[in-house]
Amino acid sequence: MKIVPSGIKGLDSVLNGGFNHPSTVLVAGTAGAGKTTFVMQSLVNAAREGENCLFISAISEPVAMMESFISSYSFFDYSLIETKKLRLFNIEKDLLSAGAPEVIQFIEEKIRMYKPSLLVIDPVTVIAESKSNELERRLFLFEFLTRMKSWNLLVILTGEFSLESLKKSPLSYLVDGILYITEETVGEKSERYLSIIKMRGRKYISGRHTYKISSDGITVFPRLLPVFEPKDTAPTNRISTGVEGLDKMLNGGLLKDDVILFYGGPGTGKTIFGLRFIYEGATRGEPGLIISLEEWPSKLKRNAKTFGWDFEGLEKKGMVKFMFFSPALFHADEHAMVIKEILEKNNIRRVFFDGIEDLVTPMPDVIKRRDYVHSLIDYFSSKDVTTLLTSELPELFGNIKLTLETLSGSVDTVVLLRQVEVEGHMRKALSILKCRGSDHDKEIREFEITGKGIEVKVAMKGYENVMAGMARRPPSDVFKEMFGGRKP
Repeated sequence: MKIVPSGIKGLDSVLNGGFNHPSTVLVAGTAGAGKTTFVMQSLVNAAREGENCLFISAISEPVAMMESFISSYSFFDYSLIETKKLRLFNIEKDLLSAGAPEVIQFIEEKIRMYKPSLLVIDPVTVIAESKSNELERRLFLFEFLTRMKSWNLLVILTGEFSLESLKKSPLSYLVDGILYITEETVGEKSERYLSIIKMRGRKYISGRHTYKISSDGITVFPRLLPVFEPKDTAPTNRISTGVEGLDKMLNGGLLKDDVILFYGGPGTGKTIFGLRFIYEGATRGEPGLIISLEEWPSKLKRNAKTFGWDFEGLEKKGMVKFMFFSPALFHADEHAMVIKEILEKNNIRRVFFDGIEDLVTPMPDVIKRRDYVHSLIDYFSSKDVTTLLTSELPELFGNIKLTLETLSGSVDTVVLLRQVEVEGHMRKALSILKCRGSDHDKEIREFEITGKGIEVKVAMKGYENVMAGMARRPPSDVFKEMFGGRKP
């Protein structure tokens, strides 16, 4: 037995290599999920690699119609049909009604004539449904699948099933592997999911994975998993945030590979801290990635210019990459795959994810959203990437909820940014709430956004209630000022 590629981008990662050969695999799913596209793409890519491939349609469609259907995809290559590496046939209605022996004989004749290594039958359920009753259908499928075992091929079948009907079908225990694909409506969006129900002899990634159908065919996006093997040692060297005053508060900068979260309300400079962090790294030879679900890259580059930071130049040099996803079009697994590809291709050392709270719209499920964020930042750290996240604080004043879905437990450093009313004027303050593995400045410090970026200033002493956004002098100080320490 050997392992052969599936021919579907991203699927081999889920299958831990591909399909077993020989074996029988059922691609099951609801109408419109892409079953025929799936098997055609797998077949064409196998033929492109030099395999003899055979497609047998059980819905009595003319071969020309099948060719026209697959020709709309970029993976199709008509020369594979001309060179006979890919052959298309259909089972006529009269043959379907003749009985199991005749159908099996037709298929085995094609196998003897053309000696394929990959055979697709689309859909097998139509052949079974030509039988008059349930008992005959079950007997046919049992005989059909038993004969398949002797063909010594990779046989891929398709069938229209719901999950409930699939469990009741004899195919569920007769085939070696089952992939279930479906399209579901989530809010205003349509989501496509792929699950491996079973795959004998293969270790695979369980759970639901998303996929999409485009002009290039099907692409599968394996779900993001936590890192299973943590690194043996954690780095002790530090890197600069790009803000001198903050580096001093952090006792020399961030520990490499750590994750820092800036949490603050509108106008507190969260994005500026992040841009400065990436700019600092890029000018030191550390490629960076900026991820945003809110602001277009063009706006971020324009705004950075006001501080003298030339991101356009850094981007042309390959030192900075931008990723923008609209929350309305965001797909978590696809997002993760694109990020991974960018990190590996560009040796990214710093990541700035601006507006982590924007994930609430595309991922309303709290548990899924939390697992996604935790797995993502875990992946960054495993790849020696230092990460800066920002999150919006909805409350301008008063008590605050610290972080979204206990995110503070997954990050190493948390910096709280606040707009503070002080004697009728609005000022900005920051405080380091935690910093794992390092001592840090415990004072609340004022900071300003200047023409050169962020400037951290002196501690805001002589006031209380600062981080609630409404600084006031202690009553005892007011009393002393008014009465010189004497009782009125």
